[in-house]
Amino acid sequence: MLLLAAVALCQQAAGQSIAAFKHAVSRPDSAMHGSLHISENGSAANAVRTYDALVKPDKVRGYRIRIFFDNGQNARTEAMETRDRFRQEFPGIPTYLAYENPSYIVTVGNCLSLDEALILWNRVRHSFSTAFLWRGDIPMDEVLRKEKLPEQSRPTDSLRTVPPQIGTIM
Repeated sequence: MLLLAAVALCQQAAGQSIAAFKHAVSRPDSAMHGSLHISENGSAANAVRTYDALVKPDKVRGYRIRIFFDNGQNARTEAMETRDRFRQEFPGIPTYLAYENPSYIVTVGNCLSLDEALILWNRVRHSFSTAFLWRGDIPMDEVLRKEKLPEQSRPTDSLRTVPPQIGTIM
């Protein structure tokens, strides 16, 4: 029973610091009338404190698949239509609509390795013939975002403006 309570609290504490997590799990549980006491081995405690003190990156180098890139008169409308068509064909894969002066860009996925990006590109290229790999910085909150099952997913996109030459084209 206590293990179930600990697992439930783990779900709630996701994304918090280790100290906040330990505090959350050690609070008394009113339903089970119990509490959890955490004791750590000395070297484990030092490792946890060292990890907690590290500065976590806010971005990571990764890959996305660029499925649309245009600066024409109807580029914005075409970008939104491309994004919507992708969402229908590939539910659950995050899409991003960006404006990098003077172009509208639609990218998909949050791939951390080239292999992962190539697998996604191979799935996408049949429906989006101009798709190509794009390498650049991906915000950590987007990488860590847990994707929901397709029937439960809500669109995940952003319209953002970024300075030119942020990413490199492969």
